[in-house]
Amino acid sequence: MTAVADPGPTADGTQVLDAYRRRVEEHLDGVDETLTVDGTRPHTDALVATIERLGLPGLLARQRETERFVADDGITYGTRGQEQGAAPPPSGAPQTGAPWTVDPLPLVIGTEEWAQLERGVRQRAHLLDAVLTDLTGEQRLVRDGTIPGQVVYGHGGWLPQAEGITLPGSHQLVLPATDLARDREGTWRVFADRAQAPSGAGYAMANRRIVARVMPDLHRASDLSRLRGFFYGVQRAVRQVAPRTQDSPRVVILSPGTLSETAFDQAFQAMLLGFPLVESEDLVSRDGRIWMRTTSGLAPVDVVIRRVDADWCDQLELRPESRLGLPGMVEAARLGNVSVVNPLSAGLLENPALIPYLPTVCRRVLGEEQILHSPRTWWAGEDTHRQHVLAHLSSLVIRPIHRFAGSDAIRGWDLDQAQREALAARIEDEPWRWTAQDPVSMSSAPVVTPQGLDPRNVVLRTFAVADDEDYLVMPGGLGRLSVERDSADVSSGRGAPSKDVWVLAGDIPSVTRDDGVLPELVPSPAVDHAEAFVAPAPRVASDLYWLGRYAERAECAARVLRVADNLVDDHAQRPGTTGHAAMVAVLRAVTEITSTRPGFVGSGSDERLVDPLPHLRDLVLDPRLSGSVSCSARRAVVAAQAVREQLSQDTWLVMSRLEHTLAHVQPEDDLQEILMESIEAFLALSGISVESTVRDPAWAFTEAGKRMERAQQTIRLLRRTLAVVRTPLVEGAVSESALTAAESVITYRRRLAAGLGPLSATESALDLLLRDRINPRSVVFQVERLTEALDLVGDDAVVEATRALAEHIAGLDLPELMRDDRAGLVAELDHLDAALRAEHDRVVERYFVRKATQHTVQTVSWTDGVAW
Repeated sequence: MTAVADPGPTADGTQVLDAYRRRVEEHLDGVDETLTVDGTRPHTDALVATIERLGLPGLLARQRETERFVADDGITYGTRGQEQGAAPPPSGAPQTGAPWTVDPLPLVIGTEEWAQLERGVRQRAHLLDAVLTDLTGEQRLVRDGTIPGQVVYGHGGWLPQAEGITLPGSHQLVLPATDLARDREGTWRVFADRAQAPSGAGYAMANRRIVARVMPDLHRASDLSRLRGFFYGVQRAVRQVAPRTQDSPRVVILSPGTLSETAFDQAFQAMLLGFPLVESEDLVSRDGRIWMRTTSGLAPVDVVIRRVDADWCDQLELRPESRLGLPGMVEAARLGNVSVVNPLSAGLLENPALIPYLPTVCRRVLGEEQILHSPRTWWAGEDTHRQHVLAHLSSLVIRPIHRFAGSDAIRGWDLDQAQREALAARIEDEPWRWTAQDPVSMSSAPVVTPQGLDPRNVVLRTFAVADDEDYLVMPGGLGRLSVERDSADVSSGRGAPSKDVWVLAGDIPSVTRDDGVLPELVPSPAVDHAEAFVAPAPRVASDLYWLGRYAERAECAARVLRVADNLVDDHAQRPGTTGHAAMVAVLRAVTEITSTRPGFVGSGSDERLVDPLPHLRDLVLDPRLSGSVSCSARRAVVAAQAVREQLSQDTWLVMSRLEHTLAHVQPEDDLQEILMESIEAFLALSGISVESTVRDPAWAFTEAGKRMERAQQTIRLLRRTLAVVRTPLVEGAVSESALTAAESVITYRRRLAAGLGPLSATESALDLLLRDRINPRSVVFQVERLTEALDLVGDDAVVEATRALAEHIAGLDLPELMRDDRAGLVAELDHLDAALRAEHDRVVERYFVRKATQHTVQTVSWTDGVAW
């Protein structure tokens, strides 16, 4: 077949579509494209018209916008070197997530097609729920031979420890997901069932938010089913399976941690649902119950939505080496004191060896024929199936029955003779461990590339949630695409693009149209645990506190560096002048404030003072240099990533712009401009905190970190500028520089001109920055705001100490402190610094105590000298 000429960079929409259709014809090799390519289906007329209108330049512009929005929202997928069950890194360790990729063109599914697909997904959920209920209960399907016992008991998802554990309500399977693909005949087929801890619903909502902004006209013109109602359904469903309690059920989402490959998905869902996102460190098991550790005490947990695979959930009864679970969780579930969603045995349903038997099970338990079918599947544990598998090994897709790291599907046609013989031997040795399927040629969807639209294979992950006696299906789901054309590799971990999936609502009642109805309000709990449950866990409180500290540290550094850079520009080449002396004083203050020694003091300082600019640039831009603006900003981002569900969405817009500013600087870029853009970002963060954050304990810890840092940084600034005796001219220049760095110079000038405050200019500046209660940059102002924040947290002892410290600062006798070459001032500033450090230590010891490392004790029973 002849090669298709790529359209040029100015190709209009018609040329783009024509080139795409030619690519599809080549891709399909003669199969009717109208059944497989969304760009030619009648319900995609609006999408086709949009492509024609935009042309390739417009589509590429939308793609760039999509990438920018992904960065602005901080969406990532995947980490390197973090396996399920491995010890999570310490909070604050750098993230290694990769950017999430979204194609700007939605995958459109028509009303009639979705109605049929939705019926199939709901039936699949009912079927799998019936299988799970039976296999973890009476096991009739195994006893009567409908499902071979080896299929169940030979699968890694079979957990004898969880046998007999059931959830209240009509369903055991609460949150199923199904991976589907449309073959080239237009039939949707099930590729895989996901019941262990399905991910992706958060990504689906994130994709919708982005594509709606990138394609606003198309989005507004399309009558779409909305996604929000699905998450309301999840809120209802998990409360319905909670154990009976006098209180409103308390729900948490158990995460493997911030380095989980789907950390964004977990945090975003937690934000959408309003449930706390917890790690194993945030939970304890006591008296047969699960409790959440918070800064206000222990709060009982009724439902755990787990995003940790079942066998890592309990070191006591399952994997002792796990660092992701909680000893006692299985026992609490067994006693009926906590409901785990999905149940610990739900991983059984991901077994592809069940597939050959599901049609029979469907007829038996549901009394109807299966709507959605999988590719033809054989289980090698059955003799006739094994013979077929071995005879056709070169044309089948081989899979182990249990998924694990590195257990990718094996395409028989990719193996040479020796490899096929080795695989056949493994199947012969342990036939019950293997399945085989016919390959399926998936349909494609268009993806925007620099060369035009390119067809990529597409897999649709659908999501359902138990809804009283039925299941509610998310209208659409998450579309994932192959990395390359004609590739079967549809893996987010390998960089596969994703698509927003649009379902046209039409007039079919089963399609969810209105997601704007809020769920019924849950009555307030009648017990004292309610307040504890809304308080953050110590791990979360610590990250919030350090988010406030690092953001403020970066801002303070940026402000003093901006002043220093101005002085360097004006006076670096004028040694012996007043300005040069002031410059040297401020540069040495920079070293103290950023704690980047030797800097401009000590060994090598003379050389740096001759040419300060390179070191100043490093102090702004080098992320490896502790104390630099870039380093502190990056640490603030990492702290924010660890508590994403606690923060306003606007936070990520500011964070991403700040990271981009600092990471994409060119050598010729003006340092003043870089610093100004950085300061603008920090001001935006402060604005979000002031205008968009509820004054609850979570906010209080961030505020406390910010105020603690600003107070200490201002004290350091005063210690290295106003507390040092210099000649009057130099002292005046240094004082003005300090005031500028502390954003107080205008007030200082106005007061000085009006004759307000102390007569001495230096004393007036000191008064403004140290004990002025109405100056938002003064030390006393920070300590008073710190007191208010800690009062909100609720620790009277810490509050009394900081309140007394504020009164002490406000009552300082400045003339007395300025005597004897300001020795009293130096001593007082050192005292204040030590007092704030002591309060910091007290906060850390009181609120941020981490749970001790867990060690599982293996017990050995001895009978007649034999160990069991």
